[in-house]
Amino acid sequence: MSAVNDVNYEGESYSKFRPSYSEEIYSLIYAFHDEKKGGYDLAIDSGTGTGQAAIELCKKFKRVHGIDSLEEQIKNATKKDNIEYHVGPGEDLSRFQDNSVDMITIGTAFHWFDHAKFFKEAERVLKHKTGTLAVFGYYYPVISKVDANDKPGELAKANELLKDLLAKFDQYTNPNIKYVRSMYCNIKFPFEEQTWYITPKSEDIMNVSQPIDKSLMEASMDLETYRNYMKTASAYSNYMEAHPNDDPVDKLVKDIKHTLKITDQDIVHLEWPTCLVLARNN
Repeated sequence: MSAVNDVNYEGESYSKFRPSYSEEIYSLIYAFHDEKKGGYDLAIDSGTGTGQAAIELCKKFKRVHGIDSLEEQIKNATKKDNIEYHVGPGEDLSRFQDNSVDMITIGTAFHWFDHAKFFKEAERVLKHKTGTLAVFGYYYPVISKVDANDKPGELAKANELLKDLLAKFDQYTNPNIKYVRSMYCNIKFPFEEQTWYITPKSEDIMNVSQPIDKSLMEASMDLETYRNYMKTASAYSNYMEAHPNDDPVDKLVKDIKHTLKITDQDIVHLEWPTCLVLARNN
């Protein structure tokens, strides 16, 4: 398989450095689910990675199944008594009976799926009228603020450095990343009842988002943690396989430090372009 098609993650680093999804995302999901008195017996987290969403679902649901196509991810998934993990395609729901599942979540993985196959299976297994599909995902974050430097002009320069890195990653990025980059607006969801949330507002290019005051995905971390987070990207792994002596993330962080006059220990505030699509199986 060529590098451009590889989905390449290192499970331990992914589990350690990927940010958790926000309480705002889960609050919106559960509010939507409760509108039709959805049940809390069985949930599926498809494309679970190392279980970031599954471990949240297991606090509410009696049983949770996490599915991921990469054995390395499942091997590093967080274990809980009521979570069962499986290695396999995210769209393969054949182990579940018709009309049996209360909720399916997909966190920053739907761009890898065979969408037609998944939708057919989701409509089959989700409980009629009450079953909820929640698809959410984020793109690379921008630096929104730095504690040690609040000059907007220099922040803009720092974020331009990130754009340069993403341009370098282009040929090492699976083409399906276009779906998450467009906030899933180029995917047709075959459900009559849909609700969309996109933040920041500038990312809502199709004007589909419901009003929302809070960011769906933001976090603060020191610059060294930011460095490690950026290295969890599949495109980074593919790039390093082709260029083992040229680390573009290390160069990015060095240039950001120079531009913003900060150190590895300084805190940066990040906001990820994020989309949440909620749909109900009627």
